[in-house]
This record gives sequence, C-alpha cells and structure tokens, in this order.
Amino acid sequence: MRLFFAPFQIALLLILNLAAASVWAASPIDVAVSIPPQKYFVQMIGGDHVTVEVLVPANAEPETYEPTPRQIADLSKTDLYMEIGVPLERAWLARFTAANPKMVVVNTARGIERMPMLRHDHAHDVAKGTGLDPHIWLSPVLVRIQAMNIRDALIKADPAHAADYLQGYAKLARKIDEVDSDILQSLVDHPLKQTRFIVFHPAFGYFAAAYGLTQVPIEIEGKEPGPRQLGELINYAKNNDIKVVFIEPQFAQKAAKTIADSIGGEVVTIDPLQEDWPAGMEAIATALNKSLR
Repeated sequence: MRLFFAPFQIALLLILNLAAASVWAASPIDVAVSIPPQKYFVQMIGGDHVTVEVLVPANAEPETYEPTPRQIADLSKTDLYMEIGVPLERAWLARFTAANPKMVVVNTARGIERMPMLRHDHAHDVAKGTGLDPHIWLSPVLVRIQAMNIRDALIKADPAHAADYLQGYAKLARKIDEVDSDILQSLVDHPLKQTRFIVFHPAFGYFAAAYGLTQVPIEIEGKEPGPRQLGELINYAKNNDIKVVFIEPQFAQKAAKTIADSIGGEVVTIDPLQEDWPAGMEAIATALNKSLR
C-alpha cells in the first residue's frame, strides 16, 4: 500500500520537523565543573548555550569535599564534565562516569605542564615538591590554555553554535589579557620591597610564578605544622621581615593566627575560588601588593 500526502500535509511535516530541530538546538548543554572559577570560564565561552553546575561550594575545600548523593544523581543528565585535576576528581571521577557512562569528560588542563605542589623547608630556605599542583586557574597564561580546551570541547559537542563559542572565547581571552595587564601594571606602579609571602595552603604557586613572587606555605603535605615547624616558620618570618600571613576562607586559621601573633603581624584572607575570576585575581593581587610594599 502506497501512502500519498497532500502538499499541505508535506508542508506541515516539514514545519514540525524544523520546530523539533530548533527545540533540540536550543537545548543548552549541561556542563559540570568542580570549582567556581571554572563556571566563569565555561559560562563566558558558552553563554546561553550552556548550563553549568559546580560541585564544590565556594566555602568548601576542594581537597576534602565529598559530593552529595543528590549531586551524583544530578550528574546522570550531564553532557560534559570539565576536569581540571583537583583532588576531588581523582577520588570521585570514576564514580561520576559510572553514574553516567554517556557523559564526556574533558581534560581542560591538556597541554599544561603542572609544577610540583611545594612545601617549604624553613630551616634551609628551600622548596620541596610533594606532588603536582592543580591550581592552574590562578595563572592567566594557563587560563588561556584551559579556555581553548573548553572552547574546542563545546564546539565538538555542539558544532551548530561554533561561531558563538569562538566569539565567547575571544571575549574571555580579552578579559584574561586585561586582568593580566592590570596586575602587571600594579606591580610596575608600586614596586615591591618583599617578594615572599606566607600562606596557609600552597595554592598560589602559579600566581607567584606568573608575577615573580614566592609563596611560603604553612601547611605541610596537607597537615598543620607541628611545634618545631611552627617555630621555624616564625623565625623565618622574623628574619625576612614578613608581617602578613595569608589564609584562604576554606581553611582553619589557628596556625596562621599563632604565627601572626608571634611576629606582630596580621592575618589577611585571600580567596582562590571566587566564581568571578577577574575580581578574584585582582583581589589577590591587591592584597599581596598592599602587604609586600
């Protein structure tokens, strides 16, 4: 039996097919990321074509955070997971992909050579490596590479909107250049007397490397220092005329407060996990610039 369609029926079918295609094309890509700054990068590039969920809340430690059952369940509808290399992913990524085998995992750190995660031997004034540092979003140079990887992954997942992703990437690249230029200019305008800074958690190695600084961490391989290490660090701070101890809001302040009190200094909070990446970077630079002048 052969079926025949009147011209108006054919036109109606074409309209329905086009409508269905436009609805599918308009559906945003569901993207999951580990930390808030990644949301900024993906949103800048993807615009209205993406929805982005962050696993680690802004006030939590990525090193120790455990996703909730609800978060794992929500990953079942995720299209792309933008991996960056934080400890959370090493511990949980296999379970994420088991919950959603169709989810594409994108290595946004592809092409980046990670530096060692350093701890400081204060008695001998040398740094020692203790694994690879995941905090690559704190270097504008490395963020440019991450952005290219995110751009390419979105284009591959949704080639119909490739032009929009290219435009979003170009907008983000300009913002990265602006942030980098502003920080460099602030260092030129206000030369530093001191280039070393004490911080509880060694999250700022890439930032320090980008701007000629040296971080001196309090934390030793993920643990607070013992009495001997604490004494060495206090002497180090006194000998190097360091008056500020930096702390992240996600970490305890007890050891930092002890050191600051012992050197007649103060504790200052800097946050590497702000979702507004430009504001976060400039806030870090401003705090360091103010304390090291």
